[in-house]
Parts: sequence; C-alpha cells; structure tokens
Amino acid sequence: MKRSIPRRAIRLVTAGVTTAVFPPCIPCWAAPAVGGLPWDRTLSVLQNFVLDSMAPAIIVLAFAFAGILYALGGHDEQARRLAGSGIGGCVALVVVHLLNYVFP
Repeated sequence: MKRSIPRRAIRLVTAGVTTAVFPPCIPCWAAPAVGGLPWDRTLSVLQNFVLDSMAPAIIVLAFAFAGILYALGGHDEQARRLAGSGIGGCVALVVVHLLNYVFP
C-alpha cells in the first residue's frame, strides 16, 4: 500500500521552512545610527600602519635579499623573482598612495 503526501502539505512545509530560513530584514544592532562601526577605527589604524611603515620596509628587504642572492648565486631565478616582487610592491604602493591622494 503506497501512501502519498498531499501537495497542499508539501507547499505548507516549504513555505514554513522558507520563512524560518529567511527572516524578515531588520536593522543590524552592530551598526549604530550615527558614526561608524565599532571596528572601523581599528581597521584604519592597521591600514595606516601597513601602508606607512611596514610595506616600504618589506620592499627594501626584498631588494636587499635579491641583491645578495644575485651577488652570491649569479643569474639566479630566485633573485629575479625576488627583485620582481620588490618592483611589484613598489608599483602597488605607489598606486595606493596615488589613489589615497586622488580620492581622500
């Protein structure tokens, strides 16, 4: 004996699950009405630290290690890759500074 579930029951269950999974849109409690989010200040401090002091130091270290590898190993593939990463880092840093100047 085969029992079938009525289509009306399937539709009711589908509607109930849909409303349970997708609740109505309500304002988020983490976003205050005035001012920014609680973590905006922390993210801006980290961004300024990375752009102002850490990125130039990493680029200089990449160029220094590339020079050492080139001097010790001759025409080494790792030296070329490290120098390329230093040049790419310089270009990226210049673009970020330019975009921060144009769109403050």
